[in-house]
Order: sequence, then structure tokens, then C-alpha cells
Amino acid sequence: MRQHWCFFFSDEIKSAITGSCSNCHTMHNSQNGSPMNFDNSDVPNQMLTRGNCKGCHAMGSSDNIDPLTGAPQVLHNNAVDLAGGNFKYLNSLGDNRGHNVVELGNPEGALTGPPGHHNPDNIGVNVSCSGLKGCHGTRKTGVVFKGAHHKNVDGICDVADNVYNSYRFLYKVKGYENMGAYKWQNKDASNHNEYFGANTPMTFSGNCNNCHSDQGFRPYNQTISGFCSTCHGAFHLIGWMDGDPGIGDNSASPFMRHPTDVVLGTGEYADYNPGTSNQYSVTVPVARTTVYSGIDNKAYPASDAVMCLSCHGAHATQYYKMLRWDYKSLTLSTALSGCNVCHTSKN
Repeated sequence: MRQHWCFFFSDEIKSAITGSCSNCHTMHNSQNGSPMNFDNSDVPNQMLTRGNCKGCHAMGSSDNIDPLTGAPQVLHNNAVDLAGGNFKYLNSLGDNRGHNVVELGNPEGALTGPPGHHNPDNIGVNVSCSGLKGCHGTRKTGVVFKGAHHKNVDGICDVADNVYNSYRFLYKVKGYENMGAYKWQNKDASNHNEYFGANTPMTFSGNCNNCHSDQGFRPYNQTISGFCSTCHGAFHLIGWMDGDPGIGDNSASPFMRHPTDVVLGTGEYADYNPGTSNQYSVTVPVARTTVYSGIDNKAYPASDAVMCLSCHGAHATQYYKMLRWDYKSLTLSTALSGCNVCHTSKN
């Protein structure tokens, strides 16, 4: 008979994680002679967890949320993807559908670094979930999530001075994490994450301390697009590659690159998501230039900003280059279906 230790937490901790500690942790990784790890490995994990990143969040099951632990599954076979997408598309449709994370068996192949990269911390290839070459947690420490899963209690990431108060554990990124019935999903206008953006894109000032810290690379403007630029900097910052300018030194129309951290504005953009009175679109989400403490079902073109995730998924999508819609479709209306959410006069 399996025994469970019972621990009592304060209401603050309970609101972050519920259920028995043994759902996620094991004291000795052994019960009746069998391992307690989710992958049946007898190798213990840091912080006594029953799995590493893959073992807890990519079990490859039919569920997008694990029924035992409540952990979101970034690789699953459910018909409903999570907000970040689904890494299964890399296996079924090819490695140009998402980030090629080595823990999931998707090495970068012929790439020498992230597209538009400036090789921060010599990240090169073989990107991982976390750690020195990862996105989540910090890039300078071995134990990247110590206590973090237990501390964010309300989804509001408004300080981002540590991992637990950073949006989805993306160090130094602000935002609001969907805490409702459709937690982990961008389901519809009333059920989605609230991303943080700026009205001016990041630029490289020549001061390395703007982006480097004792915890590794992080965006000094604390936006989700700024975070993307810590690897894909040539797309965003001042000329990292052969003097090729990014948005940061070309932030006025006509743009040389598609803008990020730029407010939608007036004119055709004021009719964002046409025919819906500016209802928030989860197909083409926008970033807020203030940190929200809840979900708003409207977009505000005069203040909301374009971000990287307006067009791309975070993990992987079913479409080429991680796009949110089928831009390569032979049907023009389908190919432009996402573009037209913002570029309404091009309908």
C-alpha cells in the first residue's frame, strides 16, 4: 500500500499549487522496489521532483493538462493546444514548426545559431528548456526553479526581479498569466494571457549591462519581445549582424522589418479585428503597455503594441516558421487571415 505524507500549507501556497506533495515529489524515488519517477528512471532529480522538465511537462499523453499533477503539457496529443502551442508538430510536420529543444529529441541540425542571432552567451545550437541555453529560469545557475512553482499566487508578474515573479518563469519578463478555468490556454477573448509590451522597441546602446546580468541574458525593457531579442537580436536591435539594422534603430514607418514593441496606432490599425469592435483576438494577440491584473476582452489600438507573439507561437505551431496562421496557403484569404486582423484596409 502506497503511503502519502500530508503537509499543510498557508492559503498563499495552496493557491499556487494544490494536491499532495507526492504528486510531484518523491523522498527516495523508490516504492515497493519500483522507481517513483514518471519515466520510471531510477536517477533522482533536483529538488526531489519526480521528473525533469520533459518528465513533468512533456509526457506525450493525450492530455494537455496532466490529470495527476495539473502540470501543463507542452507535448501532447489533445486536439486543444496550449497558449505556447504544441511541440508535437516538430515530430509530425518538421523542425521548422518550432523551437528545436534538445530534451524533446529535436536538435538544431544544420543551424549554427538562432535565426537573427547574435549568439548571446555562446548559445549556438542545442537549445534547451532551461539553464545555460534555455528560455525558462535563469541562464547562469544550475538550479533554475528553486521554489518558483510554489510562489506565484495570482498570475500577476509586475516586478520580475526573480524567476517566480517573471512571466511563465521567463526571467525579467512582465505580464499576467491566465489563472481562470482555461488556465494555460489562449482560448478566446475572455480567456487568455496578457502579454507585456512597450511603445518603443529595444535598442542596443553599447552598454552590455543592459542585457547581461549575474543571472544571464534578460531584456532590460522586460517585454516578451525584448526577451525574444535576447536570442534573435538582429531582428530587433541595432545592427548585430554585419551592420544590418533591426527595428530598434528603424522604428518609424516605412519599416525595414516588421515592428515589435510599437503601438498599433490609428488609421487602418484602429479597426483591429474588424467587425468585432476591437475584440481581443487570440489568433493575433497584442501586448499591453501596462501590466494587467486580469483579463480584458478588448484591444486598445491607441495603446496596445505589436509583439513577436502576435504572429508567432512560443513553442511550436502547425504552421511554417511557427506562425499562428497558414501564411503559405495557396488560398489568399487564408494566407492573409492573420495579417488582416491588424492591416484592416488590406482586406
